[in-house]
Amino acid sequence: MPLMQMVPLLMKEENKEDYEPKVVSFGPYHHGNEKLKFVEDFKPTAVQMFIGDNRNEADFMAAILGEIEYARSCYLEDVTCRYTDIEFAQMMLRDACVILNYFGPNIVDKSYKEAETINHHLGIAVYSSIRRDMYLLENQIPFLILEILVALRYKTPRHSFIKAMERDSFKMFFNGKNGMIEHAEANDDLGKNPAHLLEIFRRVIVRGPDHDPILRDNECGCCNVNDMLTRLEEGCGKCCKDDENEEWHGSQYVFRSVTDLKSKGIYSKASGIKSLKGVRFSPTRFCRSAELKLPFMYVDMYTRVFFKNMIAYEFSPNSHIIDKSVTGYVSFMKLLVVTEEDVKEMRENKIIINSLGSDDDVVQVYKDLNTYEAGDTSYFWNVKKDIEDHYHSKIRTWMAEFRTTYFNNPWTIIALVASLFLLCLDIVQTYYAIHPVPN
Repeated sequence: MPLMQMVPLLMKEENKEDYEPKVVSFGPYHHGNEKLKFVEDFKPTAVQMFIGDNRNEADFMAAILGEIEYARSCYLEDVTCRYTDIEFAQMMLRDACVILNYFGPNIVDKSYKEAETINHHLGIAVYSSIRRDMYLLENQIPFLILEILVALRYKTPRHSFIKAMERDSFKMFFNGKNGMIEHAEANDDLGKNPAHLLEIFRRVIVRGPDHDPILRDNECGCCNVNDMLTRLEEGCGKCCKDDENEEWHGSQYVFRSVTDLKSKGIYSKASGIKSLKGVRFSPTRFCRSAELKLPFMYVDMYTRVFFKNMIAYEFSPNSHIIDKSVTGYVSFMKLLVVTEEDVKEMRENKIIINSLGSDDDVVQVYKDLNTYEAGDTSYFWNVKKDIEDHYHSKIRTWMAEFRTTYFNNPWTIIALVASLFLLCLDIVQTYYAIHPVPN
C-alpha cells in the first residue's frame, strides 16, 4: 500500500476542488495539469534558489536517484509508470525545492530574499496559495526527499531538520512566539520520521503542549462542591436528571451549541493550550460556573481545505492513525458552532480568530466539513460525556441559575445580602417576641 494516498471518490464527490491544487503540484498525481503551468515554469528557478551558485544540480539529482525506488513506491504504480527514473527524480527535486524555499531551514537574510524573489516571479496571491496547496493529501512528496536535499545543502543532521520543521509548523498554526513544542508523552510521534509534510502538520496540531497554563480544577482555592453535587444526584435518582435522557448512548447529544450550553450555565473560555486536545471541562463550583475551555483557532480562507484533507488523511488506508483526533475535534466543533451567535461568543472569548469577515462565513466552514458519522473514539468522547451529564443535571442547572441570578453583578449581591440580613432580623425579632428576655 503506497504512502501517498488518493482521496476517496466519496469525499471528492462533495467538492473536489478542496482536494486539488490551485497553483502548484507536488508529486506525480497532479503533475502536468495545464492550469498549474505558471508555477511549473518557475520550478527550475526555485532549484537554483535552493542549491545556490556554488553547487551542482547533478549532485542533488544523484542523491535523489539513490532513493528513487523508495520514492516511486510511495505512489500508485499506475501513475509512476509514466515517468523514467530521471524524469521522476527531476520532478522530486523541483517540487522539493519549491517547498524548501517557501517553508524550510530558517536563515533570516536568505528567507527574506527567497520570499522577495518568489513574490517577484509569481505575485503575492500565488505565493500565499502555495501554503494552501501544501495541505492537500494528494499533493505530497516523501519527506525523505526533503531531508536528503537539506542534508546535502546545509550539512545538517536528519533529526534536527525534522525538529526545525515541527517548530516552524507550530509557529504557523499557533502563532507561538518561540515556536517550541513540548513532548506530551515519551512515546508520541514528535521527532520521528514522518511520511510527508502533511504528517508533520498533523502531529504538531495534535501532539503539541498538553499542560494547562490556567489553574487546574484541584488548584482552585474556592470551595469545590462537585462531590456534594454528585452525591445529591445519586440520592435524588431520576428527579435529578431528565427522565427521557436517563441513559446516555455516547453518540447522540442534546446540547447543540455554545449559546445552548451557556443557557445551562456552561461558559466557554480560551484554554491557552496550543493543541487541538487543549479542551478542558470544569463542572460547576460554588464560586464559579461550569467552564468549557477550548484552544484558540484561526479560521481563514484555507481552514476548510486543511481540515478536509486532514480528515481524508486520517481515513486513508495506509495512515496507521488509530486516534482520529482531528476528525474528533471537527465533530466536536460542529456541535458547538451552529449559529452566528455561537461564533460571536467564541470570538469575544478569544477562542476563534475570524479572518473571513462575517461570523456566518465561519458557521459555513464548519457546516461544510463532513466527518462521515465516524464513531468517536478520540479524546473528545469523554469531554462530550462530561458535558452531557452536566447538561442534564437539574441540580447543577439550578446552581448555575442561582449564581447567574444573584452573583452576576454587585447590585444583585447587595440585594441578596440585604434580604438575608433582614430575614435574620425578622427571625431574631420573632424569637424574642415569643421568648422575651427577663428583666
